[in-house]
Amino acid sequence: MAVTLDTIKAGLVDLGLTRGDVVLVHSDLRTLDKARNLVKLSNCGADLIIDSFLEVIGPEGLVVFPTFTKAFVSDELGPSGQVYDPAETPSRVGSVTDVFWRRPGAVRSLQPTHPLAAIGGRAGEFCQAPQDQSTFDRRGPWGKLYDWDGYICWFGTDNRTNTTVHVVEDWMALPYMATGWAMVKGPDGKPARTKVTMSPAGPRDFYRDNSKSARLLAESGIIRSTTVGNATVSVMKVRDCHRVLREGIVRDPCLLLRDDTDDEWTRKARAETTRYVREKFGESK
Repeated sequence: MAVTLDTIKAGLVDLGLTRGDVVLVHSDLRTLDKARNLVKLSNCGADLIIDSFLEVIGPEGLVVFPTFTKAFVSDELGPSGQVYDPAETPSRVGSVTDVFWRRPGAVRSLQPTHPLAAIGGRAGEFCQAPQDQSTFDRRGPWGKLYDWDGYICWFGTDNRTNTTVHVVEDWMALPYMATGWAMVKGPDGKPARTKVTMSPAGPRDFYRDNSKSARLLAESGIIRSTTVGNATVSVMKVRDCHRVLREGIVRDPCLLLRDDTDDEWTRKARAETTRYVREKFGESK
C-alpha cells in the first residue's frame, strides 16, 4: 500500500499531535518506503513528510528540524570543511532536513555547528539566541522547545539521533563537553572563526543501539509510537525527556558514557563526571 500524505497525517494525529503544537523532528527518509517507491515522489518523499507535519500542526504551531553542518575548524570535535551561512550551507543530517530549511518561510538559527530550522508563526522568535550562546544554550531555540512545551518526534529514527541528550549535557554543564572553533560567513562576506562551547565530544554509549539511556527512556513510559509506512514513528514531550535523562544522570553520572574503559577519554570523562555530578547535584550510585 502506497504511503500518502493522508497516511502520514493519520499516524501523526494518532500519536497525539495537533494544531498549534511545537515539534522537533528527527527523520530518516529511507525507513518510510522502498527506494523504488520513494523516487517517484517529490524530493524522494521528503516533501511528503514535511507537508504532513505542517498540515497537522498548522501555521499557528511550529515545525522544527535539525540542520547540523560540517563547520568545525577541526575534525577533533565534529565534521569540518564548511563555512556556515544560514542561507547557503547544506544540512548534514538527512535529506528531509536539507529540503526543509530551503522551504519558503523557513527560518534558520545562527549557531554554526548545530543550527535548527523552523516553520511557523513564531519561527523568527524561536531562532533567536544571544551572541554568546553555547551550542545548546538554554536561552536559544533549544530552551524554547522546553519552555513552549514542545514534542520530540523520531520519524524512522531512535535515541541515537536524540540531540536533546546533548541539550541536557549542556544545561547540566557536564565536564566532558568541549570548547572548539567553527567557521562562519562574517559580516564582510569572508570566512571567520568563532568559538563554540559545550560541544559534544568523545565516544558515547548513547550513540549505539539499545544504549543505557535508550532503555531508560523506553522504560519510563514517556514515549508513544506507531507505524507509518515502513517507519516507526515515536513522540515524547521535550520536558519529559529532559526530566528522565537528568534524573538518570544524577543517579548514574556515567549514563551517557561507555562502561568500558579501554580509551583514555572515557576513563577521564567517567572520573570527572562522577565527581562533578556528586558535588553539584547530590549523591549518586
